[in-house]
Amino acid sequence: MDTNTPTSLGVLLKDATDNIALHDQVDKVVSSEQTLHVQDMGNGLLFVYEQLRNVSENIENHLIFQSAIRRFFKRSISFGFNKEPKGLAQELVIELTQAEYLKNDSTPLTKLSTIDDYIREHYETYWHIVKHYKSVRPEIAQKWTLDILTVKTEQSFNNPVRLLSFAAFTYSYFSELVNVHDFIVEGEKVHEADYSTLLYIAIHKSLLKSNDANVRSALFGLYGISNDDVEHLVEFNKKFDYLSSLKTTAKISRILSRNGAPLRILRATFFSKNKESHGARIENRSHILGQVEAQITEEYGQVQKTVRAGVIKSIIFLLITKALIGLIVEIPYDLAVTGAIVIFPLVINLIFPPLFIAFTALTFRMPSNANKKAIVDYIESMLYQTGHDKPALKFFASTGRSYFFNTVYAIMFIGVFYLLAKELLFNLHFNIVQALIFFAFLSTASFLGYRLTLQIKELEIVSRNQGFIALIRDFLYAPFIFVGRKISYRFARMNIIAQLLDIVIELPLKTVLRMMRQWSTFLNNKKDELL
Repeated sequence: MDTNTPTSLGVLLKDATDNIALHDQVDKVVSSEQTLHVQDMGNGLLFVYEQLRNVSENIENHLIFQSAIRRFFKRSISFGFNKEPKGLAQELVIELTQAEYLKNDSTPLTKLSTIDDYIREHYETYWHIVKHYKSVRPEIAQKWTLDILTVKTEQSFNNPVRLLSFAAFTYSYFSELVNVHDFIVEGEKVHEADYSTLLYIAIHKSLLKSNDANVRSALFGLYGISNDDVEHLVEFNKKFDYLSSLKTTAKISRILSRNGAPLRILRATFFSKNKESHGARIENRSHILGQVEAQITEEYGQVQKTVRAGVIKSIIFLLITKALIGLIVEIPYDLAVTGAIVIFPLVINLIFPPLFIAFTALTFRMPSNANKKAIVDYIESMLYQTGHDKPALKFFASTGRSYFFNTVYAIMFIGVFYLLAKELLFNLHFNIVQALIFFAFLSTASFLGYRLTLQIKELEIVSRNQGFIALIRDFLYAPFIFVGRKISYRFARMNIIAQLLDIVIELPLKTVLRMMRQWSTFLNNKKDELL
């Protein structure tokens, strides 16, 4: 058999990369359109604030730009009163440029008109939903509106062809391996007609780390959902919210993530924005596999940098959050109960969680060369007709003793927390508030550290044998990781620190800078009139 003969997936890869190359050629055409120039007024201050704000939010790096756009819309668009938004696109681009999300003089004025059209169109749809669909709460309609408006605005700056092409490629692969029906969680209802949508959502969440806004927008494009048919739009949004929140979707997402290392490497090799697009020479097997192997080596190095950066970001996040909690809760409680600030617990609560996550990072192990070879072989079987069996999905089967192990886990959970609470309250003389803060931040640090290890595991296809020490470590860490996950996800929903920054710093800062900019423009116009 000719090992250079591509599979249907290999042909799809070539078509996808050819399409990306075509889009890139169009994007490279130098436009003679007039662009928006932004005055340098408070740029450095805004940039510093945005870095602080992004750390406090603790989100994926690829969602930071989108988050900045969404915050602008939430601050600038009235969802309580029907007030037509005017000229917001220019203010948005000015703010994004000052915060260094966009390069100055890079946004054509025609793009501003396009974004203003997006805003007007989706704002009108929002009010139509609020007035005519009483079953939809206004805050839900607002979320739908912001999701689509934010992503469409972001995509006007960043062409989504790579992301959507990879999602389609990955769906073609997993749709032949995953039978959604086999993984439906007991008690949940999923219609067969929705299997493909659910799988697509799971692919986005597991392999592209998309949020609901990105997935919703992608599905709008796939299914042709538009503001012209509001009834269809409402029904589809309801269905998406339901499917996205299912335990079945989370379960399939975990399975896809566990089997996603080869797909992640293919994405980095052929769908990455940093790669020069020229189409995949799929007929040249050795060239393609050589590219894949080189990319794996590069990804090994990149994940080390990413983990180090993640450790630093997590430490800063913990320090900022703990400092604010200390000022708002811990110190006032000490003064109210004891009449003085108790220094020892305050210092321990501040420095121990960051030190813990830094120490945990020293135990991280990078993937092996055997793992590299396994990924190359796996990708070869995906893209070429090798005569070997296609890879099967790997997932953890049920132990068959779930009740017994759940009982053991519950006892372990209670035991670990009891012993630590006893040590804090009786030996270290923490009060109840100080102890709860210690638990919360140690759990958060444990979860953040665990989440960093997942970035390494995302490149692994060869399972490692755990030693005795690793088992003991997991035994002790598991309860804290579980609690930390709950705290982090609840914090992500409420995000009190980020909301506090938005109200106390962002709103007045950006309002003052906008007024200063408008005043400067007014004075310049007056000077021109005198000439």
